[in-house]
Amino acid sequence: MSIIPGLFILQGCMVERVSLFGMFGASLGAVKNCGYEYEVMSVDQDSYSSRMSLFGDLPTRSMLWVVKSFPRMPYFIEAFLLYSSVAIIFCLAREQRRAIRANLRHIHQDLSVVESYWGAYCVLKNFGWAYIDSMRAKFGQKSITWELEGEEVFQEIRDSKKAAILFTTHTGNYDLAACLFASSFGRTLHTVRVPERTESLQKLRKKEFEEQMDKYPFFKVHYNTSDNLLGIELAKLLSDGELIALQCDRVFGDVVELELPVEETEWSLRVPKGPMTLACFAKCPCYPLYVVRDRHRHYRVIFEPALELEMNPNQRRAKELDYAKPWLQRLRRFLRCHSHEWFVFENAFTKKK
Repeated sequence: MSIIPGLFILQGCMVERVSLFGMFGASLGAVKNCGYEYEVMSVDQDSYSSRMSLFGDLPTRSMLWVVKSFPRMPYFIEAFLLYSSVAIIFCLAREQRRAIRANLRHIHQDLSVVESYWGAYCVLKNFGWAYIDSMRAKFGQKSITWELEGEEVFQEIRDSKKAAILFTTHTGNYDLAACLFASSFGRTLHTVRVPERTESLQKLRKKEFEEQMDKYPFFKVHYNTSDNLLGIELAKLLSDGELIALQCDRVFGDVVELELPVEETEWSLRVPKGPMTLACFAKCPCYPLYVVRDRHRHYRVIFEPALELEMNPNQRRAKELDYAKPWLQRLRRFLRCHSHEWFVFENAFTKKK
């Protein structure tokens, strides 16, 4: 078997293809709805070269064929292909490598140069394992096990009939966890995606998610398109008491962002403003939710209690920062333990203004 198909394992790290939160777009005019201002992903016209590119569908189809054709691939072969591919991507993806190293140094301020390089390699390696596991799950290869942490919080969300927002991160196998745990909630879980950059890949992804929605009736995907209605749609869902999962740890493109000062440093963490605006509108509880990969094909889903707002006594209503500040504290605490699983491939921190 050629090592070349293994290169496709990590194509997502360069195109940012997986997202539960549709505020991460690129190229076109900004859309303003219910406090949102984000870019809508453009869909390029298909050509053979575009289909073969990192944004095309052919690399993904090739990887799907490999995973489907070898459901019982020995671990040492799978690991060899993955680690070799990661090494090549690590050398070629200079911009992403630098961003990952910079993010790790902000999380662990005593990190050495060697440790930052090794950490960046581990981030790409963990992303590759998550990508492979998600593909195997799509083909019904029952090789993944799950563990739940924070069962009391999970039951609170499940038993509630009121609106709530899950603040999620780009860690572990977040895309797959959304499908599987939607049924466990016993209530509909709404997630958001951006369209892919090519029409052929968008058709492939849309078909995959339609199949998942048929298989998991409580799992719903909403697309960030150019009809300018996403913000209104999400606000209406919250008004109806629905449950929405939004990724709140990453800013991509020209997304309207909040810069949250990190204590005892000269840096601020960039987070999307949209989830905070929705929370202010709905006045609903916001629960941090993380997915981490503990070991080979085993994932842990962590539910934390709702964010506690520290509002001024004279303040009539919550503001975006009232949600963002406690979220920053929770996120930093989580990343100190799981930074090697944080799949953010652009600079997440900026100098304080």
